[in-house]
Amino acid sequence: MFFLLRIGFWLTIVFLLLPAVTGGTSSRTPQAGEEQKVSAVDALSAATSAVADAGGFCTRQPQACVIGAGLIELISERAEAGARFAISYISEQIVEEKRKAAARAAGPAPGDTLTTHDLSPAWKGPGLPAVTIPANAPAYTGSTGKSAPAAAPSGAVPLPPKRPA
Repeated sequence: MFFLLRIGFWLTIVFLLLPAVTGGTSSRTPQAGEEQKVSAVDALSAATSAVADAGGFCTRQPQACVIGAGLIELISERAEAGARFAISYISEQIVEEKRKAAARAAGPAPGDTLTTHDLSPAWKGPGLPAVTIPANAPAYTGSTGKSAPAAAPSGAVPLPPKRPA
């Protein structure tokens, strides 16, 4: 809310101080024989009386003045807390950036050149067990004879028995 009031104040100041737009109603200059509607002295007098009237506002409306003072105090406390938070956050970021820059400038340690990728083992698929078949072992042909197949060599996975068709 305070942000909107502040923006409104500054926009009002900017619009009052900017020269009038050409061709608009406020850009007319008095012609010869015309008088200005408001002189600079009259404007200054009106501004002075408005400030004096604003100073007497608290005598006419003391309750509104007390509420306004409390509101201003609350807003200033919140602004101070926000500013402290922003300053601490910015200072932490600056310290972190300085630490990172110092680490980059120092470079890696000379004895520690391996990265985690270098240290990870290379991937290998599941290996087949090394099976040695003796030369005198009978060959299994897969026939449906009465004899059972030869015993599988040690370490090999045995095949399931054939089912009759």
